[in-house]
Amino acid sequence: MEVDWIGVHDPWVGVNPDMGAMRRIVCETFRISDCDCGPATPVGDLEYSRYARVYSFLLPGARSVIARLVAPIKPLFKTEGEVAAMDFVRSRTSLPVPKVFVYSSEANPVGVEWVLMEHMPGVELCEAWKELDYDMKARFVGDLVDMYDQLSQLKADSCGAIYHSTPRSMDLFYLPLSSTYTIRSPRWKPLSSMSLQSLRAHCHHPLCDSDSFYEIGPIQDCAVLRYALVVPPPSQTPPVFTTVDYVRLLAYNGCPSTRSAHDEPTRDKVVKLFESLHALYSRHPLFGPRADPLIFRFCHGDLHDGNILIDPTTGKITGIIDWECAGFRPWWTDVAGVGWLDEDRERFLFGANRPNKFANDKSNSLNSRSDGYLRALFRTELHKRNPDLFSCFIGGVEMRAILHAATDMPMPVGESRIFLTTYEEIGCWNQSRRGPFPFDMMAWRHTRITLDEMARIAKTQKAGTVVSHT
Repeated sequence: MEVDWIGVHDPWVGVNPDMGAMRRIVCETFRISDCDCGPATPVGDLEYSRYARVYSFLLPGARSVIARLVAPIKPLFKTEGEVAAMDFVRSRTSLPVPKVFVYSSEANPVGVEWVLMEHMPGVELCEAWKELDYDMKARFVGDLVDMYDQLSQLKADSCGAIYHSTPRSMDLFYLPLSSTYTIRSPRWKPLSSMSLQSLRAHCHHPLCDSDSFYEIGPIQDCAVLRYALVVPPPSQTPPVFTTVDYVRLLAYNGCPSTRSAHDEPTRDKVVKLFESLHALYSRHPLFGPRADPLIFRFCHGDLHDGNILIDPTTGKITGIIDWECAGFRPWWTDVAGVGWLDEDRERFLFGANRPNKFANDKSNSLNSRSDGYLRALFRTELHKRNPDLFSCFIGGVEMRAILHAATDMPMPVGESRIFLTTYEEIGCWNQSRRGPFPFDMMAWRHTRITLDEMARIAKTQKAGTVVSHT
């Protein structure tokens, strides 16, 4: 089958950042001479760094800073949203989030947008996990629960990314907030009038009545930043005010949809499935329609074990990085654990993968404090800190699985179709308790076959046209 998306394979193709210019900006920012600044040193494998390329610069006193070069995906908004998210979390929590020294979200001598920030200590969780003993892992569990709890205290009445307000006066670095200050990372240069106008046009929903320093604007979820699909512009990813609208916008990759006519019927069915499940929780305080907008909490949005840094000698979280997908969304979407502690695929159907039911966990003996003990500790700490966190983790797994299917890539890479078929076949929708299945599965299969045949014919005709022209 022909691939039916028209994005790009690599957003860095044809983009050649001027690292000499970046180094000069580092010297300018920290007021050091050229000879006092080390060369740009890549952090990680640049070949696999698609959304951003990261470099470190060594400064006097063995201090290093990080330059995060941003791929040209959703220009202006992605960088502005990421910086605002870090400022917002740093000003309202005690979480270890990098300090931004200066950034640029417009054209500049480097050739791409960039963020110059603090170098956080520690190593990636994915690299250190296997070497941690139980006590270190337990320390990490406590820090992870604390992170979820602190972020959950940050609320909004809509789903969207967060942006600094753009007053019509001047581009302020710091603004008063009661008796303290709200953090406002400085831009390298003031924004152009065109960029200011664009931000004001799309970011105009206040965070709350008492906070005039932030606005809710276009959604920046991973699902709408995938360059292999069309990346919808800000006008097609505006803030939404219900959970169903949030799922629908992500499923269709924007509003109006940017999905192909061949793919939309699959999105229709997954959205229908979600809407039907959501309606079953009519009075639930976390999962049903009555929960909107009380459950819109601030979430990292891409919290995997490569975006958490820890001290490998203690298990303590030392840094939380890569906030480009952060924003307000339904609370249950993000409380899923991290790395080894992410149990979703163990407990429920995800894509084409049936749940493993913890079959690979090591034996749970009283003397070993093994895998089962650690999982139990995580759940217990969630419940002790905040029972709603525990409910989101345990009870939100089916909704997260359907959301995953809704936002998956099209066939032949994506598995949304397989998920729907398997979901129905293995009885995830218990009709004795939930009533009839949300749609006629047999009719949908026939529609799918028809669409596949139409795509095959179109592909054959296209190939014939190319041959005849040759």
